[in-house]
Amino acid sequence: MTVKHAIIALWCCAALVGAAAETNAVAPGVTPRPALPALSVRGVNYYPRETPWGGLWTKTPSRVWENDLALAASLRINTVRTFLSFSAEGEAAGLVQRDGAPTALYLDRLNTFLDLAQRKGIRVILCFDFDPHALASPDGVLHARRALSAVVGAHRDDSRVLMWDLMNEPDDDAKWTDGTRAYLRDALTSVRGLDVAQGTTIGMTWRLDRIQEVGLPDVLQYHEYCPKQILFEQGAVRVCQTIDHLRRASEGRPLLIGEFGMCTARDPVHGADPSLSAKLGVPPGSEADQARLYEIVLAAAERTRVAGVLAWCLYDYPIPNPDEAQFGLVRADGTLKPAAQVLKQAFIRWEAGHD
Repeated sequence: MTVKHAIIALWCCAALVGAAAETNAVAPGVTPRPALPALSVRGVNYYPRETPWGGLWTKTPSRVWENDLALAASLRINTVRTFLSFSAEGEAAGLVQRDGAPTALYLDRLNTFLDLAQRKGIRVILCFDFDPHALASPDGVLHARRALSAVVGAHRDDSRVLMWDLMNEPDDDAKWTDGTRAYLRDALTSVRGLDVAQGTTIGMTWRLDRIQEVGLPDVLQYHEYCPKQILFEQGAVRVCQTIDHLRRASEGRPLLIGEFGMCTARDPVHGADPSLSAKLGVPPGSEADQARLYEIVLAAAERTRVAGVLAWCLYDYPIPNPDEAQFGLVRADGTLKPAAQVLKQAFIRWEAGHD
């Protein structure tokens, strides 16, 4: 999620109209894998608090993963979406080979993470993270295919993996390049060619037209960042309109809200340091605002019976950008924000209904 999405979403939210659909049915001829019953994905996006982004695999001890996954499970979370980075940093750390494939060390660390998640009753959506500039190089798509083939091939029938997310927000203007489009077309074909037990998805912001250009994955995913002013004025109806718009174009595929949330940097008690106030944009709010947003999005998901949701994100992060640093359910001191309880109570209801 980026601050720019709040501006882009303003246009998107204004353009989406219609009544909410009430089912998660699959159209004839579309056989997504895995089957995703309504409200079965009760999740959160995950990076470790102290070592986010590339540090997830290069700097994080397994005990941190274990503790974080235990915390997630305590909130009745059954799915985490996390990111497999293939970058120069990973190559320097001995995780990525020069030809793009993961090393045995990387695969071993991934297996450890999946094991720890399984012990907590959590399945994992793995999102591949490739630099769009690298994808534009002559060997970019080939390198990405080697990475996909090695990881997906090793886990093609692994029940610990719920889904393969081929790229995060590729429809963002900064990422939507010839290299990105070539990669996505190749990735959809390559993963399906491996006859995987899991489905594919793409972490779309909202530009469905762009994803349709390269081909729809098995599970349609979008990121719900409608501006808070509109969301608070119109409530769950606004999210239901977005869901209905996407469903009508999805050819019966399950629909997942892959990200939603709010930065709490404007909270009067736990917000950003006052010295950063001049750097704050419009999107951040208070912890009460965040909890209200969660109530709206979760109510819409429940009403429309989408496949599920994944909150952005588990933790606040120690980064200098105040607009991005405090999206977490958990504060820097380890205590829970009110939104964490909102999420937990919704997931308890969904779990009871699902069972």
